[in-house]
Amino acid sequence: MQPKIISKGRLFITGLSGNGSKTYEVWADFDSRYNKTPFPKAEEAAYEVRFWESRFSGKIPDPKKSVHVGFLTASAADGSEFSTLELPAAEYTVFDVYVANGYDSGNEEMEKWLADNAGVYRMLEFDGFKYVIECYNEKFKDGDKPDSVVEIWIPVAKV
Repeated sequence: MQPKIISKGRLFITGLSGNGSKTYEVWADFDSRYNKTPFPKAEEAAYEVRFWESRFSGKIPDPKKSVHVGFLTASAADGSEFSTLELPAAEYTVFDVYVANGYDSGNEEMEKWLADNAGVYRMLEFDGFKYVIECYNEKFKDGDKPDSVVEIWIPVAKV
């Protein structure tokens, strides 16, 4: 699995944060609120940002804030229903993961690529945590259809 490298400016992902072990429920809550109180999206893709323990400090994310789901917006759009996660400009390695094979099916290849390229790239952290972005764009065709793909974006910087 050879990723592509993309550069993105600041990303504003407006939605809800919640417990990463209950991601389905966080999405359901977000969808319900969004249907009642929609906000302008910058594009049609949906995003899920997952946070893990820092490799550097050992800092562990609050389980109640270990995932953030929502839509890309042009700027921060905080309000009573939603919050905006503002991620800094970064380069991302983008891997395609076939959902029918399981969301974790590409983990070994991603870890191997990061290890093999450690002399060129290092994984970035945000707010003291490792993170990845799952992008649900036009490649995602719901559920476990054989051709349904979720893009996994891993933030990196050149060493």
